[in-house]
Amino acid sequence: MVRLLNVYHPSRTLLLAAYETLLIGLSFVAAVALRWNPNSLSELTGFGGILQLGVTTGTYLLCLYYLDSYDGRIVCNRGEVLWRLFWVLGIASLVISALEYFFPSLIVVRDVYLLGITISLVLLITARIAFARVLRNPAERVILVGMSDFGCDLAREVQMRPELGIQLIGFVDDGTYPTTADAPLARLGSTADIKDVVAKSRVSTLIVASRERRGNLPVDDLVRLRVGGMKIYDLGTLCEQIVGKIPVENLLPSALIFSEGFGLRPKLVALQRFYSSVIAAVALFLSLPFIALVAIAIRLGSKGPIFYSQERVGVDGRLFRVHKFRSMYHNVEKETGPTWAVDDDPRITPVGSFLRKTHLDEVPQLWNVLRGEMNLVGPRPERPGFVKVLEAANPYYSYRHLVRPGITGWQQVCQGYCSTVEEQLERLRYDLFYIKNISLALDLFVLVRTGRIMIWGRGAK
Repeated sequence: MVRLLNVYHPSRTLLLAAYETLLIGLSFVAAVALRWNPNSLSELTGFGGILQLGVTTGTYLLCLYYLDSYDGRIVCNRGEVLWRLFWVLGIASLVISALEYFFPSLIVVRDVYLLGITISLVLLITARIAFARVLRNPAERVILVGMSDFGCDLAREVQMRPELGIQLIGFVDDGTYPTTADAPLARLGSTADIKDVVAKSRVSTLIVASRERRGNLPVDDLVRLRVGGMKIYDLGTLCEQIVGKIPVENLLPSALIFSEGFGLRPKLVALQRFYSSVIAAVALFLSLPFIALVAIAIRLGSKGPIFYSQERVGVDGRLFRVHKFRSMYHNVEKETGPTWAVDDDPRITPVGSFLRKTHLDEVPQLWNVLRGEMNLVGPRPERPGFVKVLEAANPYYSYRHLVRPGITGWQQVCQGYCSTVEEQLERLRYDLFYIKNISLALDLFVLVRTGRIMIWGRGAK
């Protein structure tokens, strides 16, 4: 795993992205060489040529990312990969055509473009076939030491993501964890047998996954294996790297106090407020015509006000009123009381369904950002009544209020909306990861992923 923008990414995926970036750039250089047009060749040399290649390559790379072409569940499906590559080339060509119309000096010369995308398609398909073969050869053989429900869930996640390069062999446990027919891993023996199991299985990494560790771990054997070169990780560390969340089941207060991260520096807070306010002001001004159109659509779609305001809990537990476009029928909670939204919620209007899928119902919250009550990125603010229930369910829930809430957040781009207490506690795991790794780089990554969600309408309820 490689840490980039304060988030861990599979090294194989990053290598694939870097390799494809090189292939796309070389495709257009090869197209110029094959056509041997002196004018084209002169335009591709020097700073102007590098800028042209950079814009073209960057456009393709963004299209590959926004079409989920680096999702490990897709790269092994040749038919899906081929279909998405054609879509990438089509959408990228449209974007590049638009850029050429407004900024003709930024785009690779026309007479080689068709040849360039043909070469790039062939090279990208070849690269994806080779990458699929690489995924069949895991880089690490791993055994879990001890077992727990969370370890079981994480094992299923690893098995669905071949790009991680991890092959889970099984687990050793003293019989305290019940195994069933649908268990993702087989029990290889007890913790006392760990040295023999390691030798027979030829593993390179151990993951400590037991929930109750005091007196249940073979400490002496683990130390000897570690000194002998074995890599040993805690399950929480693996969870942070693979799925970007902090498990709260085994979390001790000392882990929050002594671990790296959780440093909310005053300069960072000031920078977050600055960029959030500037972007919110510009976005609010540019969206004024859109707000008018949405207002008309909401009024024609159902009776009631255009905007909807609701009390939420902000930074340091301070209450404020959040503003949104109304997406539900008016006074819908008058009889039921406060409830979370669910899939296919009958309370949502047809217009509101579209607004929620695209997350455009959040646009009025730009005003909350200008008022200093929210940032662009941060944990989603929750209603006071729900906060009391969730704080009673988990003592760490109140830590979400150490930072200013956001219009979008790490949890929202990873999980989506929540409609149960269990899902809200899952949200807490993502929010703690964000608070631990908070930075401008992570905010940028969240904003990029938010754009992808808005385009494809994911994570809405």
